[in-house]
Amino acid sequence: MSFLTFIKRIWNTPPRHSIQHRRYDGARRGRLDRDWQAWGTSANSEVYASLQTLRNRSRDLLRNNDYARGMVRHLVDNVVYTGIGFQAQIKQIKDNTKNEDRINDLIESAWSDWGKAEYCDVSGQCCFNEIQQLAFKSFLESGEVFIRKIKRSFGSSTIPFALEVIEADQCAEDYNSTHNGNQIVMGVEIDRWKRPVAYWFYDYHPGDFWFGTNPLGGGRTTSNSRNLTRIPADEIIHIYLRERPNQLRGVPILYSTIQRLRNLGEYEKSELVAARAAASIMGLVYTPDVDLLNEPNTDTEEKELPPDEKLSPGMMRYLAPGEKFEGFAPNRPNNAFATFFESQLRGSGAGVGVSYENVSNDFSKSNYSSSRLSLLQARDRYKVWQIWFISIFLRRVYSEWLDMAVLSGVLPFIDYEIRPQRYHQIRWTPRGWSWVDPHKEINATIAAIKCGLTTLTDEIAKQGGDFEENIKILARERKILETYDIKLTFDGYSIHDDEQETIGNGKKVN
Repeated sequence: MSFLTFIKRIWNTPPRHSIQHRRYDGARRGRLDRDWQAWGTSANSEVYASLQTLRNRSRDLLRNNDYARGMVRHLVDNVVYTGIGFQAQIKQIKDNTKNEDRINDLIESAWSDWGKAEYCDVSGQCCFNEIQQLAFKSFLESGEVFIRKIKRSFGSSTIPFALEVIEADQCAEDYNSTHNGNQIVMGVEIDRWKRPVAYWFYDYHPGDFWFGTNPLGGGRTTSNSRNLTRIPADEIIHIYLRERPNQLRGVPILYSTIQRLRNLGEYEKSELVAARAAASIMGLVYTPDVDLLNEPNTDTEEKELPPDEKLSPGMMRYLAPGEKFEGFAPNRPNNAFATFFESQLRGSGAGVGVSYENVSNDFSKSNYSSSRLSLLQARDRYKVWQIWFISIFLRRVYSEWLDMAVLSGVLPFIDYEIRPQRYHQIRWTPRGWSWVDPHKEINATIAAIKCGLTTLTDEIAKQGGDFEENIKILARERKILETYDIKLTFDGYSIHDDEQETIGNGKKVN
């Protein structure tokens, strides 16, 4: 190596201290960061170490903490509501711009009939809309839920298909092994591509308590309840949110705010106890002379304070010479209690994706603009949840149900085998939301439709409706009005046989 080459190499090599200066501040190790321990463990390792504790604490909060319960209830109400339905949109073969109404009505009718509790639920307890609510709530509460697809008829159902809702505890998260060359991680058997092959379930819920005669013997569940059953993955719908690659089990939605909500509840309880204790004391009596106290105790020869005196309405008490009464004015609850509580609830709501106003039901600080902005942001999040729930659960249920409905002859589609995708053309209809200020937003919507920035289909869908269904209803209503020779006139919109329609500002359109 020449001298010139050596000098160039030294010149181009950055000093060690410059590399340290270029690193992220978040990775700095110093006096203030010594207690920050962060490990490079995988998602499954972290979940395995915490899953059971997180799940149990989440359920405890939902049993005993009003705010945690309100958050979960709010998400269920806005995402699933009374159940997500669908509109079949099968097109005609000769003209794919027109719907095949007969087939669409047949599918929707069969689905509605199957959705009764005695048909769709193996236990006969929940209709399909209730299964949706239960599944989503269980996912939020426990982090995951399992739906088993059973291909047999229950009750008098003509479609051999039903669902079994299995709580997360029953999938053995403490079972890690191998089976036929596959790896089993927390009860989930996966192949080399990390694709689930099967799930390992306990025969009974490990935390169950048997009343009366236990089929396994004894009062509580015995070791026999720990027997495992292997169920193929194609029979299971595993509903959980994957937040890291290769994550196989889910954690409760409250996982990042569990400590905050629990501490908030304990602080509220402490303030309540302090306030009750403070409210029980009316005042204090100061006695300057110790001889005014009771006679000394003969056993201990010590002076004893007089017993606390309970006051009643209209009561008068005379003080001994020298005694002085001073009223007790406690400062409980703490004056900063409301502000502190509000900041903590905002943090909890941010972690879950629910606004402070919806968590606390406190709208006293909201106006039209802030309320509308808050609702729009929240509704965007609800839509994400709706699309996710439809994709991970409802579409898979519909696909299996449709196969079994055709095979059983309930849906007589002779071309289903060669054109199955034709019958999967459906449109899911999750709940919509009303306007904050209907007058302003309806006018804005009309202007957007006129400018071509949106469509009637999209705007009706935002309200949870279906454009084609609306048109059918409008046509049916118009025929009824014509039958009874009734003409309705609205501000800016008129219904007449012999007149042009007017929309928005009253201008006539053809």
